Amino acid sequence: MFTIKVDMKKVQNSLSDLSDHAIKDASAFALNKLAKQSVFALQAEMKDVFDNPTPFTLNAFYSKPANPNNLAATIQAKDYAPKGTPAGEYLKPQIFGGDRPLKKFEKALAPLSGGQYAVPGPGARINGYGNMSQGQIIQILSRLQVMRDPSQNVAVKTLNRLRKQKKVARGAQTDYFVGRDKGNGRPTGIYQLVGKGRVVPVLFFIPRAPSYHVRLKMQDVVEDVVARKAPGVMAEAIGKAVAKAFK
Repeated sequence: MFTIKVDMKKVQNSLSDLSDHAIKDASAFALNKLAKQSVFALQAEMKDVFDNPTPFTLNAFYSKPANPNNLAATIQAKDYAPKGTPAGEYLKPQIFGGDRPLKKFEKALAPLSGGQYAVPGPGARINGYGNMSQGQIIQILSRLQVMRDPSQNVAVKTLNRLRKQKKVARGAQTDYFVGRDKGNGRPTGIYQLVGKGRVVPVLFFIPRAPSYHVRLKMQDVVEDVVARKAPGVMAEAIGKAVAKAFK
């Protein structure tokens, strides 16, 4: 979240002939225009620093408008997503640096992975934005039944059955199972049995969170917009206020 405010004393000194209400209207107009321009600037910055960001990511930020009674416009990241992780959550490491939080599907896999993080393997289907296919994620969760009963470790049963019978699940051409470390039994990832004798790693489990350096300098972007645009925007707001008051 980033807030843009206005110095009322400076504005009042330059608009001594206008009413207090007109000054506040002009100030709110300027703040809201600067906030919208900041959102556009953040979108442009994300296109520069991220590799082919999704439309959902590009629309992560929105402005909460100022009004004459509250002269502060706020730029925020969305904290809700009907599917997946809210942009405000997964962008935090990109803005502040540090470890990323567990994704929604990683939390769903926690009963099987032991709460580990997951990274795509050679068998992962990657979409045009460089992310793992949502359809394959749903398929994995459904086949391992973690969506319906997180407490049931079906993957172990599936793996044992596949080893004994040397075949895939009933009527299926592929199947997913959890692989484990031979030494300590730690879940190492999700694998897909493809045809006869072919196993492809789809997800690798890693115990430590992936860590990120700051890439999206949100505060710098907004401050740059305000520094460059504020004088012109305020002049426009003043002009509109004067024209309205004296026409």
